[in-house]
Amino acid sequence: MAMAVLKEVVFLFSLVVLAMLHSSLNVASLSEAEIDALLNWKASLQNETQSPLTSWTLLPNNATNSSNNQNTSSIPCSWFGISCNQAGSVTRLNLTNSGLKGTLHEFSFSSLPNLAFLDLSMNELFGTVPIEISNLSRLIYLDLLSNSLSGEIPPQIGLLTNLEFLRLSENRLNGSIPLEVGRLKSLNILSLHANDLHGCIPYSIVEFDMKNNSLIGPIPSSIGSLEKLELLHMFENQLSGSIPPEIGNLKCLISLALQTNNLSGLIPSTLGALSNLTVLHLYNNQLSGTIPKELGNLKSITSLQLSRNQLTGIVPVSLGNLSHLELLFLRDNQLSGPIPQEIGNLMKLASLELDTNHFNGSLPQNLCQNGSLQNLTASNNLLIGQIPKTLRNCTSLVRVRLERNQLFGNISEDFGVYSKLNFIDLSYNRFYGEISYNWSKCPQLTTLVIAGNNITGGIPLEIGDSNQLQLLDLSFNQLVGELPKEFGKLTSLLKLNVEWKSTFWGYTSGAWIINKS
Repeated sequence: MAMAVLKEVVFLFSLVVLAMLHSSLNVASLSEAEIDALLNWKASLQNETQSPLTSWTLLPNNATNSSNNQNTSSIPCSWFGISCNQAGSVTRLNLTNSGLKGTLHEFSFSSLPNLAFLDLSMNELFGTVPIEISNLSRLIYLDLLSNSLSGEIPPQIGLLTNLEFLRLSENRLNGSIPLEVGRLKSLNILSLHANDLHGCIPYSIVEFDMKNNSLIGPIPSSIGSLEKLELLHMFENQLSGSIPPEIGNLKCLISLALQTNNLSGLIPSTLGALSNLTVLHLYNNQLSGTIPKELGNLKSITSLQLSRNQLTGIVPVSLGNLSHLELLFLRDNQLSGPIPQEIGNLMKLASLELDTNHFNGSLPQNLCQNGSLQNLTASNNLLIGQIPKTLRNCTSLVRVRLERNQLFGNISEDFGVYSKLNFIDLSYNRFYGEISYNWSKCPQLTTLVIAGNNITGGIPLEIGDSNQLQLLDLSFNQLVGELPKEFGKLTSLLKLNVEWKSTFWGYTSGAWIINKS
């Protein structure tokens, strides 16, 4: 009886040992297949780019199947850019920005069955994306950004059912986007910008970055079903048709950039429901109609850019509610009526561009009351009235363009000293008074244009101290006296345009132009 029990124990022990040996052999075999795959791909790369992979080397004493004698370098887990699971199988390969040059065609993807993370971005890989990449059945993250890959995106990528992140941007890929990409239910982030892709738009993602391609056709209304979408960038394509109102259903959307396409029709009022939106860029399209007052509900918006469209009507007063707004660009439309005074209450506003519309009335009287305005352009309108008093002390100003309006006021009193001002054009308005020597106290000023006003008196000698000045246009005013000899110190001056009445020479017809460019 005891002997029988002993035999049974020995038998069970033997089974356990055999199982352990079988498992060990399997692990060793799997590891060798992965090693071969990695070393073969390394060998296919151009020699001068293999230096980051010097650790990808086997020591001489590894050529054995014995787990006791197997050297640790015979498994790739300690090699540069590689991570493994507890079983010693490769799960991550991160070789971003490693200077690698070659193709992916010698990469045996099927030999890396547990690879979940593959980042080969910012290298010099060329050739096509191999169909065999679809063998990475556990792949979650694939980044091939900024290489020189060409050809079409293989539709077999649709077999990577676990894929959550796919970035193929900044390559030379062409052809259409495979419909199979749109069926990747786990895909959260898709970035394909800066290629030559075209065709229809797939969907089912959180971040959709397709800028700078050749996409054509309309934006599908079904895009409104992507409830988790946070970023939608499709600018610099050839998209046409209207903006789907269903985009207003994307409650998580943070950035919407559709500029530089051929989009037409109205701006959907439903966009006003996007309470998390910080960026709305629709400029350089063919959008028409009015600016929806509902955009005043975008409580998180920091950049609203609607320039270069065919928008008409008035600017809604509700835009004055956008307390976080930093950039408001409405230039090159057909907008009319007064500029809402409420825009002057936007404390964080850094750039306001209203050029080339049909605005009338005055500029908002509280502009720059918080000292954050840097760029103010409202040229080529029908504006009248005086310059807001708040602008005199707006020391944050860098660039000002108010030319070709009917603005008036004493030019020596309405403007102050600006330490950051680089460019100002006040030409062809109705300013009067004398030129202030304060302009010489603006150390960054390179362009001063005040032509075509009713400015009188002489030219201040102090202007000659502005040795950084490159363009000075004082023509078509009522200046008198001599041209100050101090102008000889303006060593950076490229263009001087002045006409004046001389006490000794009488009226000098035409403009004196020096052009050294």
